[in-house]
Amino acid sequence: MDSIVAYSNRPPPTVSFEDVLLPATELHDVPAARYALCLVLQGEARLSYRVDDRWHTQWLHPGMFAPITPPHVEATLQLSGEQRHLMISIGEEAVARVAAESGTGEDGLDTLRLHAFKDPFLGALCRRAWAETRRGDPLGRSFADSIEGTLICGLLRSASATRRPPRSSLRSKLSEATLARIRDHCLARLHEPIAVADLAALAGLGPHQFGKAFKAASGWSPQQYLIALRTQRAQELLRSTRCAIAEIALQCGFFDQSHMTSTFTRCVGVSPHRYRHPMRQQDCVTSQEESRRSPCSQGPLDWTAASA
Repeated sequence: MDSIVAYSNRPPPTVSFEDVLLPATELHDVPAARYALCLVLQGEARLSYRVDDRWHTQWLHPGMFAPITPPHVEATLQLSGEQRHLMISIGEEAVARVAAESGTGEDGLDTLRLHAFKDPFLGALCRRAWAETRRGDPLGRSFADSIEGTLICGLLRSASATRRPPRSSLRSKLSEATLARIRDHCLARLHEPIAVADLAALAGLGPHQFGKAFKAASGWSPQQYLIALRTQRAQELLRSTRCAIAEIALQCGFFDQSHMTSTFTRCVGVSPHRYRHPMRQQDCVTSQEESRRSPCSQGPLDWTAASA
């Protein structure tokens, strides 16, 4: 009886869990004095989210953590499909305490705001803690409370890994084999969002170092290269298929037909419809001339040779 009374008088836990089924919709997180972490349990969907007035898009698969929402920050998110999430809430004071003890600083988790990430150990830990919490007994709650420090340390470790500088100056140089691996990775996944952090991981660099090394090696920023690849794929499909432009937009990784039309027109010089159906011979000639002058005309599929 004494143990039950003691349990009921405990302060509120600093880590809490909730199993939530989210529809395809726009979500708004109200600012709170807690870190919000989401582990995808079921379903695949495209996530669009806003950080510092800029929109980012990534593909979420089961086992991935969505970008973390820091305390006192209003988050706006859009899901393209239904997903089941394990929502994990972590107290701001607990994170500050562990960060101070480890000497990492409370802002160490900021990098996890920018992209989704995968950590099998942390994922399994959260699922086990949630299962223990659902038991509804003192032992289950004690188990969930006890993983607080481990969870925070794991998140801080994941965050530090994303910004770790290269071990030597040689790491900042991208070999032809690495460039080819990045190209193949992009071509195989043009139909879905491609995170610069994932490309950086292929090169063994942090996102910032990778951006500089990629620009030096290819003449393109990673974002410019992805846009050029998507636009070039769209040109190929417009010429060789009868697929609707909206369908081609999704196959090439554009958010929708409007997004593809504006990007395609900026790069090629004509709209997708006019590119596919020139009204007259002069339109065809103009389309070819505009395409040669566009930023995408350098041939992203051949850029490794051009940069050699």
